[in-house]
Amino acid sequence: MISLRPRRSPSGNTRLSFFGLTVTATLTALLVSVSVTGAASAYYTTPGTGSGSSALGTLLPPTDLLVPATSAGTVSLSWTASVGTPAPTGYYATRIETGTGTTAPACGSGPTSTVVTASCTDLDILTGDYTYTVTAVYNGWTAASAASGGVTVSNPTQLAFQAQPPSATSGTAFTGQPSVAILNAEGRTVPTSTEPVTLTITDSPAGATLECVQNPVAAVAGIATFTGCRIDKAGSYTLTATANRLAAATSSSFTIEAGAADQLSFTSQPSDATGGIAFGTQPVVTVQDAFGNTVTTSTASVTATATGPSLTCSPASNTALASAGIAAFTGCAIARAGTYTLTATAGLLTTTSEPVTVVVGAPATLAFTTQPLTPSTAGAALSATVAVQDAGGNTVTDSTNLVTLGVTNGSTTCGSSTPTAGAASFTGCTLDTAGTYTLSATSAGLAPAQSAIITITAGAATALIFSTKPASATGGLEFGTQPVITVQDAFGNTVTGSTATVTLGVTGSPATGVLIFTATSVVAVAGVATFGHCKIDRANAANSSYTLAATSPGLISVSSNITVAVGVPAKLIVSQVPATLKKGSPFSPLVLIHNAGGNTVISSATVVLSSATSSNPPGSLTCPAVGGKTQSAVAGVATFSNCEIDKAGTYSVTATGLGFSATATVVITNNN
Repeated sequence: MISLRPRRSPSGNTRLSFFGLTVTATLTALLVSVSVTGAASAYYTTPGTGSGSSALGTLLPPTDLLVPATSAGTVSLSWTASVGTPAPTGYYATRIETGTGTTAPACGSGPTSTVVTASCTDLDILTGDYTYTVTAVYNGWTAASAASGGVTVSNPTQLAFQAQPPSATSGTAFTGQPSVAILNAEGRTVPTSTEPVTLTITDSPAGATLECVQNPVAAVAGIATFTGCRIDKAGSYTLTATANRLAAATSSSFTIEAGAADQLSFTSQPSDATGGIAFGTQPVVTVQDAFGNTVTTSTASVTATATGPSLTCSPASNTALASAGIAAFTGCAIARAGTYTLTATAGLLTTTSEPVTVVVGAPATLAFTTQPLTPSTAGAALSATVAVQDAGGNTVTDSTNLVTLGVTNGSTTCGSSTPTAGAASFTGCTLDTAGTYTLSATSAGLAPAQSAIITITAGAATALIFSTKPASATGGLEFGTQPVITVQDAFGNTVTGSTATVTLGVTGSPATGVLIFTATSVVAVAGVATFGHCKIDRANAANSSYTLAATSPGLISVSSNITVAVGVPAKLIVSQVPATLKKGSPFSPLVLIHNAGGNTVISSATVVLSSATSSNPPGSLTCPAVGGKTQSAVAGVATFSNCEIDKAGTYSVTATGLGFSATATVVITNNN
């Protein structure tokens, strides 16, 4: 038998010795592994004969095993590969827990499960302190390295906000940016972690966006520090930090406030509607910042207008004051049918609504779409058109409502008409009295309509009339009522444009009556000729009367009868006194009692004559008849007979009576 035994070299490595065999034989080898410190040993035994030779080999362990001093759950190992012969076919690493000495596979599980590189990574290590060894493997032989230096594993398990996000303004970077720490189970920061951390919004209004310069952010020394983070929508928020296989962290709550007013928005669009009827959904305009957040501090004055026709809102103004940034309009309507947009403005801010369609509604009112011609001449035919409209003034083209036309301030009716395409036409309506009028259109169940004012003027002059005339008068006295003559048309309207010359005269009896006035002809002013100071000097005879005749070229008018009375005594008249008379010649004067017009007034008053001369001694007036110089008037006449003046000279013969006096002058000459 030949035996092969290991022999330790002086260096402690295992050497395999093969000593001389001088016989040729078939060998059966049996490998037996034994473990020795720092090296591997093996020997062979085999029967045989013959001759042979032997060689010595050593399996060396890897050297320079390196591990980090600290690690975050994963340890990277590297070593210098074994040298010499035989070369190892692989390696496996063993983790040794400091303090307990507990071992566990790190890379590879043993001689039959190895790695072929000079490095490996130990994964998913629990927090603790460890050392490592690496063992080289050749067939059944092994050679272990010296233990590595110690490594402290701090295994990250969770995240925590180190710096909380503060409240901010929408779209503006937080004044303090958030940072997130990567912690182990004991809550200590894992300084070796470079795990990427992602921030997301936890609670927010719909559509809110978080923006940061970089997100996710890789941790540096276990801290992920974010920059430039901002949120666009106002609201109350929390942020959530997440990282692979680590428990997430949620920030404290913070608030994003709206920024400065930057825009307006129709947050409630006006709904489609019927002309003149308020929108079912009234417009609401919100004052917003650049990111669409309501500026709740705004009390801006917002004005709404419409393209095309006017927009009317209630109360009377189309302006609404924002409350907490929201301007709500009420009672808004558009009268005319069509498709429109609304525009809201507040200072330099403006916005436009979505299109709103206004349709024609049910018949509600009447309206004059063609006004009667004005001014119009009395008796001329008038025409007008009345439309059946909805509440917004749109013509209801399919309406068959019967429409009646009349005069608002009169009893004239112009008839009824059934609309064609929503419009009722009227012709032939006449007004014959000058003045101002309106027409009124009515229809059952509809609001009536009133036309514009119509002015009716007089037609051509066709007649003169005594618009005022004296009914009675006193001879010689001005009429108490002075005659006024008016130029009229065929309908009795004063022709106010007439300046015709009107002449006035007296007719009737007695023929001796004379019409006395300032002017016999008067030019009409605005169709009216007014006479003044007119009188008739003589009373009319019994059973007779006067009339006045007014004439203008082509026109004449005669007044009704005028009775002129004598009147009351107003003066005395001395008559039948010759201008010259010889001394001693008789004369028989008469004293007449007259009214103001010179008519003898029947009166029985006593009349006394007297005389005076311009030189002394005066002569004497004698009247030898019964009564002498005192006589009683008979039928208004006092008769004196055979009166004489005895001396020559110039005399005034004076009659007195009834408080009146009258004088006649006579010159008495000598007989020779």
